[in-house]
Amino acid sequence: MTTTPEALSGLWRLARFVYRWPDGEEIAPLGNAAGQLIYLLDRERPGRMSVQVMATERPALDPHSDASQALHFRSGFAYAGNWSLEAGRVHHDVDIASLAFWEGTRLSRDVVLESDRLVLSTDEPSPQIPQGGYVTLLEWVR
Repeated sequence: MTTTPEALSGLWRLARFVYRWPDGEEIAPLGNAAGQLIYLLDRERPGRMSVQVMATERPALDPHSDASQALHFRSGFAYAGNWSLEAGRVHHDVDIASLAFWEGTRLSRDVVLESDRLVLSTDEPSPQIPQGGYVTLLEWVR
């Protein structure tokens, strides 16, 4: 079955975020995480999207400590931009992001949609483990 923009449109809540290696090993880079993904449709212009993913267990922020601020910065990510869907892949054309090097880039994800469960995946390396060799899986529910 072909996934349509209308089927992706709306609000999604993060159920799981892991990196998976070919041998089946998985790690959760943020530990327990919460997040939301929003896909908006607009017939007049490109659709808009926004995603935020954060670790749920973070120590209190000490605004006077560079180490504390760096830890909080590494405990999640967020970005927004236009989105499009083609041939089973969703493309996020990022125009604002918590990681500045994502701005102006296209982040593409494979899409598996089953009822109210959405899995977005990519084998693109993340900044946390840049050597790659794994698949990033983000599972979302309505």
